Amino acid sequence: MKLLHTGDLHLDSAFSGKGTLLADRRREAQRRLLERIVRLAEEEACDMILIAGDLFDGKYVTPETAELACRLFGETKRPIVIAPGNHDPYVKGSFYQTAELPENVYVFSASELQCFFFEEWNLSVYGYAFLSAAITESPLNQGAIEPKGEGLRVFCAHADLTSPVSRYAPVTEGDLLQNGFDYAALGHVHNSSEIEEKVDPSIRYCGFAEGRSFDELGEGGVLIVTLEQGEPARVERKCLSETRYLAEEVDLSGCGEAEEIRQRIAQAVSRFDGEKETHMRLSLVGTADAALLGDMDRLAEEVKGSLASLELKDLTVPVADGNALSKDVTLRGALYKSLYAGLIAEDPAVRRRSALALQIGLAAIDNRKIPERSADQ
Repeated sequence: MKLLHTGDLHLDSAFSGKGTLLADRRREAQRRLLERIVRLAEEEACDMILIAGDLFDGKYVTPETAELACRLFGETKRPIVIAPGNHDPYVKGSFYQTAELPENVYVFSASELQCFFFEEWNLSVYGYAFLSAAITESPLNQGAIEPKGEGLRVFCAHADLTSPVSRYAPVTEGDLLQNGFDYAALGHVHNSSEIEEKVDPSIRYCGFAEGRSFDELGEGGVLIVTLEQGEPARVERKCLSETRYLAEEVDLSGCGEAEEIRQRIAQAVSRFDGEKETHMRLSLVGTADAALLGDMDRLAEEVKGSLASLELKDLTVPVADGNALSKDVTLRGALYKSLYAGLIAEDPAVRRRSALALQIGLAAIDNRKIPERSADQ
């Protein structure tokens, strides 16, 4: 049989700080994403859709989104199993309790393990629901599961494999393997590539379906899972996102003129012009004369091309280079020497932090405007 595994859509996200019109546009784009997911299930001839939590961003769901979800779910006919997550728990007044859900929609409604059995495929789907914003103990440890029989056994839930003391249903790889699940369809961790390298191939996070911010970089998608009795699960990722967030670095070392800097940035941007709505964050690194950078917002607007947005972050080291600073007997020189090991470190993240610290420190010492930073810097 074939499953479509998704989750973490966070429909009706607030998109705060983007303005009313842009926020409305983004929420409408999220609704289109849900349509594409259901359509893909039909194109791929999937027998079932699994939604591993956080279908919605919160308890409040707009009438437009609620109506669309119910209509799409009803039209597809195939069973849809939903495990409410920490953002959209199964609580009084929630979509799961108030909406007139079609008969083909199955929603877990308890924090203890539950099971839906589908005779057509001899398939048991186990899972649970968040009844609040937290589950501090693994639901898999709260009761015995029937011994593995001849049928297929799938686990679908919002869970955290990364910490045994997580507030978000701490589940372990051992929990899942010892209960004989042929496939574990998980939600909660949006960027899961590192986890997937460490656990059994039958355990997968769906990841984000479409990026909402620079916390979700690259192409989003869903998983198409093929299950056969006695065979390992076959999993394929399908990209569905129309919007993407990208983060890149541009080394400005050696640029002696403002136009050369502009061209180097424009060249980096041109590689990502395309049909998708792309939001890009470019971190400017290397050595550069601050005077040549000029107005960063204006520069971004001039070179962004067809990008939806371009954000420039100045992480360059002032061109008053190491020679001068290493010999400087003032506080400027002392600051440089204290950060030198980080500035030449092998780890790019360490170099970026050290360069930013030097930039901020020199600006403060010189009584210049301190460079703006994003929340993740």
